[in-house]
Amino acid sequence: MIRALLVALFLPAYTIVASLLGYPLARLVGSPALLYALGRFGIRVALFLAGTKVVVEGRERLGDPRNTVIVANHVSHLDAPVVLQALGIDFKAVAKKEVFHFPVFNSVLRFAGFIEVDRADRTQATRAIARAVDALKRGSCFLIFPEGTRSRTGELGPFKKGGFVVAMEAGSRIMPVALQGTRELMPRGGFRIRPGTVCVQVLDGVMAGSYSYDDRDSLIAEVRARIAAALSADGARPAGAAP
Repeated sequence: MIRALLVALFLPAYTIVASLLGYPLARLVGSPALLYALGRFGIRVALFLAGTKVVVEGRERLGDPRNTVIVANHVSHLDAPVVLQALGIDFKAVAKKEVFHFPVFNSVLRFAGFIEVDRADRTQATRAIARAVDALKRGSCFLIFPEGTRSRTGELGPFKKGGFVVAMEAGSRIMPVALQGTRELMPRGGFRIRPGTVCVQVLDGVMAGSYSYDDRDSLIAEVRARIAAALSADGARPAGAAP
């Protein structure tokens, strides 16, 4: 409880200060790199306060992150921060419009290249997909959680097609990532953070551009199978134990 309180006190205050100071400076130099550096520092401190240790396996498989889509399973609010901290890549994401409702922070996200999407507005969603394809072709890296929402049971759910279609149109490389331990440390439905270890496993990549649109289901099945196999192999690890 004390750890969760420390994180709850630190993170909102840090986010506000870092946004107010970092955004103008990032605009001045014309690069979002400072914003990502500030974000990683805040995450590193928050994970330390929470007693969370992050172990990374297969980081060398990433290589050049340009025109890459990172695909990960999703079970906890910890997932995205852990991936950002563990992989050290300035990735972007397509995020639901509600995330952009916070003043200043929404400007930070847009300047960093995050793309707002209104899933209820088909026309706007189509434009968001086109922007993501264009960003990937220009060398960006994106993170997606293809299950669409956090798993209620911890089991790997079905994958939505949108992110894979984007990767195919952009000729991207897809890097599957298996996250183990985040659900045990911060389960869905609460904000309490338990101390322990999280494993981030980077798996062998798949070239989305080698699949035709008609073969998109095969691409999805291949990526999902790789993540499922990694999670199954890791299933014997005790919750919070180092690999």
